[in-house]
Order: sequence, then C-alpha cells, then structure tokens
Amino acid sequence: MAARRTYAVNRIAPLSAFRVGLAMALVGFVAWLIAVAVLYAGMSAAGIWESLNSLIGDVGGENAVTFGVVMIAAALLGAVFAILMAILAPLAAVVYNAIVDLLGGFSVDLEEERE
Repeated sequence: MAARRTYAVNRIAPLSAFRVGLAMALVGFVAWLIAVAVLYAGMSAAGIWESLNSLIGDVGGENAVTFGVVMIAAALLGAVFAILMAILAPLAAVVYNAIVDLLGGFSVDLEEERE
C-alpha cells in the first residue's frame, strides 16, 4: 500500500526566489544568444541579410545589418529581460507570501510506492 503525505507551501523566501530567478535568467540569456546566432546564420544562408543590406544601400544608407550589430542588439535586449526577471522573482515571492497569509498556501500530495 502506498503512503500518502500532504505538504503545504506556506512561504517562499525572497532571497531564494532571487537566486533561482537569477540562475534561470542567466540560462535563458545564454539560450537567447545561441538562438539568435543560429537564426542569424540560417537567415544569412538564405540571403536575407544581403537583400536587406542592398535595400538599405538603395535608400542611401550603409550596410548596417551585420552579425555584430544583431548580436549586440540581442545581448542588450536579453540583458534587460534577464535583469527584469531577476528583479521580479523576489517580488513574486513577496506577493505569494502576502496571499498565503490571507488565503493559505497550496498543498502537494506526495505518494510513495512500496513494492
């Protein structure tokens, strides 16, 4: 017969939420940069960047879209989102703790199977 235990999550420490949020944001940032690099390579192989640069050149500009420009823009955008996620994680924990004080936490039923 399986033993069933119920656990309740009544509080999340904001510092722990910050650490986990920061780690997840950094992993997401690296994944974002890899995805942008792979997407750039695929679009470059398809000739999209050459077409865009020739269009910009026809209008009177220079060849502005290069790998460096795209990666810098992606890094800046990714850094903003990573910082935002790292800041919002402890705020979400504080909001969760306030709601738990009013309504109670959520419970998790764990079942151990014995053979």
